[in-house]
Amino acid sequence: MIRLFERNMTLQVVLIFAALLLLWVPSIVHPPAMVTSSETGMLYDLVYQWLSPAPLWAVVIAMLMVLIEGFFLNLLLSNVGLVSQKSLLPTLLYILAMSASATTLTPVVIVNALLIPCINQLVLRGTLLTIPTNRICGTTVLIGISTMFYLPAMAMMASYLLMAISYRLYSWKDWVVMLLGLLAPYILLVTVLFLNDTLVEEWEIWIEKLGGAALRTGESTVLHAVANGYLVLLFAVSLMALWGRIGEHPIVWQKNASAVMLFAVGGLIMLLYSQLFPVDMQLFAIPFAFCCALFLSHEGRRAMRGRKKSHDWVYDVLLVLVIISVIV
Repeated sequence: MIRLFERNMTLQVVLIFAALLLLWVPSIVHPPAMVTSSETGMLYDLVYQWLSPAPLWAVVIAMLMVLIEGFFLNLLLSNVGLVSQKSLLPTLLYILAMSASATTLTPVVIVNALLIPCINQLVLRGTLLTIPTNRICGTTVLIGISTMFYLPAMAMMASYLLMAISYRLYSWKDWVVMLLGLLAPYILLVTVLFLNDTLVEEWEIWIEKLGGAALRTGESTVLHAVANGYLVLLFAVSLMALWGRIGEHPIVWQKNASAVMLFAVGGLIMLLYSQLFPVDMQLFAIPFAFCCALFLSHEGRRAMRGRKKSHDWVYDVLLVLVIISVIV
């Protein structure tokens, strides 16, 4: 099934839209209320005030954003040679991961719309094994803006710092540009708050929100827990399988793959502001789509296992179980 899916572009598009409608039409028919939390940023609070009276629009916007994000992630991965240009499997898996936790607009939907361009700044497109100064600034600017929608997105700086080590961005200039990029979105915000005499109040709120990290779990049924546990297990296995064989690829491929995979580190930290279980798969949707696409795809399995024969039907079943788990 996966091999047929990868060879037929029309079939891929049809199945992607079928999965999207299957997962989102119930929310369009009965729109759930938008949710907010104590960790949301000022920009998301504005979006919430604007869209919360119209939950249907929030659902439609979220559905379109998830589809567009999945497409551009797939395009990015294929353009740098991480996945086949004939496969839309990353798009399907991204949509499934994003739809597993929520069916309306959430802060993470908006954050991921900024993190995909962030990855675009970090990947290599030539023989140079590092990134220029302007892309360092662009990366941290995008992370800074994402924190204005969801403050725990600051955890993505941990993923960036790991990439900075890989790219040997050790000079004082690199550090200054990184900090300036991260602070740039806040300069305008702080100026506005200062002129409105609300800077101290908002600063105290930010500190309180960032200090709200804790180890907690949510309530779930047995079926929901099993479905979520399967998605987490598949992601962990695919991530470890790719990481264990990443050295068999060219150095540029390795660094580009790491740029995507290391965003899972930021997701792990953000779990402290969400819940440890059931896991919010939206936090890991980007690396989940990449790692699982390689793990399940025929070309990815062949690259990781050499000439060893694989049982294709097993991976077909794994993909079907992903779809069932998300529906559950």
